[in-house]
Amino acid sequence: MRRIVVTAAAAFLALAAAPRSGRAQVSGAATPADSEVVAMRALGMTGETLQLNGRYVRGDVTIATGDTVRGPLVVMGGTAQIMGVVAGNVHALWGNVIVHDGGFVAGNASAYRGSVMIDGGRVRGSMESWQEATVEATPAVPMTRGRALGIIGGWTSMLIVIGLVVLVMLATSLERTARVLEEDFGRAFFIGVLGQLGFLPLLLLACVALAVTVVGVLLIPFALVAAPVALAGMVTLGWLALALVAGRALARAPREGVTRSDAVRALIVGVAVLMAPWIVAAALQGTGMLALLARIVAIAVAWVAVSAGLGAALISRGGVGRKTAAERPQAPMQGWQTPTPVAGVAAARRPVPARPGATPQ
Repeated sequence: MRRIVVTAAAAFLALAAAPRSGRAQVSGAATPADSEVVAMRALGMTGETLQLNGRYVRGDVTIATGDTVRGPLVVMGGTAQIMGVVAGNVHALWGNVIVHDGGFVAGNASAYRGSVMIDGGRVRGSMESWQEATVEATPAVPMTRGRALGIIGGWTSMLIVIGLVVLVMLATSLERTARVLEEDFGRAFFIGVLGQLGFLPLLLLACVALAVTVVGVLLIPFALVAAPVALAGMVTLGWLALALVAGRALARAPREGVTRSDAVRALIVGVAVLMAPWIVAAALQGTGMLALLARIVAIAVAWVAVSAGLGAALISRGGVGRKTAAERPQAPMQGWQTPTPVAGVAAARRPVPARPGATPQ
């Protein structure tokens, strides 16, 4: 950075200097006084040195063989062809410095966004150049069919593992969420869409409500982190519940009295069914419009599954809320009676033997 400042300062310095060579096109551009002071301080020059040295040229300039000029020589937007002698530094801004055979630079040679080239000549000082940093755009590598299938296979395996963990640790919550989907899929889908649309507004309202109190302000970062995590958990639970329902429907497994192995089998089948559109889209990778249509179908199926699963998880309150209709105890049927009174067995008096001559009752 300091080198660039020094180079630019040399340009400002030469702008303020009086031209003394008939071979160079001297710029008459005015330089502010404060820029001249900054340039002199950067180069360690005084006002007397400024009057004796410095040339500024726009465009190409050539120091012919046998000529000797005093430096610094600053070239803006051109090439400095050095065939003679420059008793000082040579700076090229947005240009090159070329020292030909017989040329000699007594000071340093530098080029900003250019190059310093030696073509048989000699430079006593240092040679430096600063090129503009360019970022080359790396062409995007198209995804191959094998890579796409590998990614989808990895996601499917991960969802199966997560589903097995949920089935072992949260079997009751998963079952209650699945019951909601079985009882009313349309209602669950509608609630899920409302949940997606209302998540951000509700989170914003919660943050505003927490900001009212000092303690609530401290809880805002926690709410911003906990709310997305909770949403992700509800979506995952609902999606796995839908996979369980789909697996049971395809396997025609009973809803009641199933074993753990039957539930695991139904869950694996359901995950494969819900991921089938993505597998088809990955298999059609690279087929143009057909692959695009398959991807659109996969996105649509995934959105419906996520929405319905989220709605079922919200209705069942994450599987820990109220029991579903299938789990609630049913009222006794009308006319159902028991020979034993509800209040208990009625007490009976012990029979007393009749007295002699008494009339039996």
